[in-house]
Amino acid sequence: MKDRLHAAVIGMGSRGRGLLKTIHSIRDLDIVAICDIMEDRLAEGKKILNELGAEPDCYTDYRRIIDRGDIDLVYVVTNWITHWEICRDFMEAGIYTSCEVNGAASLDECWELVRTYERTGTPLMMLENCCYGRNELAVLNMVRQGVFGKVVYAECGYCHDLRRGSLNNLTHQRMNNNLLRNGDLYPTHGAGPMAKILNINRGNRFVSIASMSTPGYGVQDYLQRHQPDHPLADARSVHYACGDVTTSLLKCAGGEVLMIRHSVSLPQPYSRANRVQGTRAVYSEDCGGIHIDDVHEHEHWEPMEEIYKQYEHPIWQDYQANPDDGHGGMDFLVMDAFADAARNHTEPPIDAYDTATYMAITALSEASVAMGGMPQAFPDFTRGKWTSGRKVCGGKYCLDTEEIY
Repeated sequence: MKDRLHAAVIGMGSRGRGLLKTIHSIRDLDIVAICDIMEDRLAEGKKILNELGAEPDCYTDYRRIIDRGDIDLVYVVTNWITHWEICRDFMEAGIYTSCEVNGAASLDECWELVRTYERTGTPLMMLENCCYGRNELAVLNMVRQGVFGKVVYAECGYCHDLRRGSLNNLTHQRMNNNLLRNGDLYPTHGAGPMAKILNINRGNRFVSIASMSTPGYGVQDYLQRHQPDHPLADARSVHYACGDVTTSLLKCAGGEVLMIRHSVSLPQPYSRANRVQGTRAVYSEDCGGIHIDDVHEHEHWEPMEEIYKQYEHPIWQDYQANPDDGHGGMDFLVMDAFADAARNHTEPPIDAYDTATYMAITALSEASVAMGGMPQAFPDFTRGKWTSGRKVCGGKYCLDTEEIY
């Protein structure tokens, strides 16, 4: 085992720069290389690291980082449509690879990543920070302990009012995707944690998805009222393809149903809309708590603060001793989970099959919406290994248990 890991960070946009401090704080890890095609962003990233006492080499071509030969792990934080190709190239080089959350433009991208993993043996991890959210982990812990009985239904989503920012920014990847694509473009913040609760790819899998979208009026209604001279305000010349609300229903091999909602262009407080319904308990993020049958008063929600006392997940118990900033701790936990896997040469807790599965939701939802809600068969990226023979990642950040196999 090396004394210190050599890490590279690809992508110095706002998210990439925002993660530098968090990644830098990981024990026994040095960020030795950063990359972006835009030199001004690259300079900003270098400045952040210099202020932290680091001296990274800077590149505008990520392939030159691969050629160095001394990189142990890479964090890919570029725009959505470039993740898969960059990840593939680092995996081909045998470098532990991770990517920020994104949905796929096609199933071919997902299969390419799976085949690359199977051919090279190089691990790939999606950096889905919400899998390490405090509430999500507490509910996962309760499900694993049988508190919910048999889970039969779940909901999740990404409900975030982005009208004032990225959805009217002419250079932002989110605006471009919402302008041209219609489907669930950002499913993984909800789908990742729920997939772990439902044991997806480890004893269960998604078998089909059906999606429908509303019209997309929200951004232009907002711009017409607040920024009427904005180039995107004129509905006669500009049309947002993505509906204001996209709803997807996913059927599982075990019979469970998962509903995912994507809504980023309407007025609403932020919510991941998590709900887990079992035969003995129900959790609702928007109701702010849990109800356990025969434990809590009839039709009474118990606040999560009370639940933590008994069911705080061990990962969060350990984290509370040394907290770090970044989306309430989720960023540090997921970045460190990846580094921990690279350090110990183990499978990451969100592996290549999980990554492909979460990404595929976007491409499949687009196809379903385009066909009027027609169900789409969900590929089995594990090729049957979900029924048996899957490795459980080791280490303190594991999200799975042997018992689910």
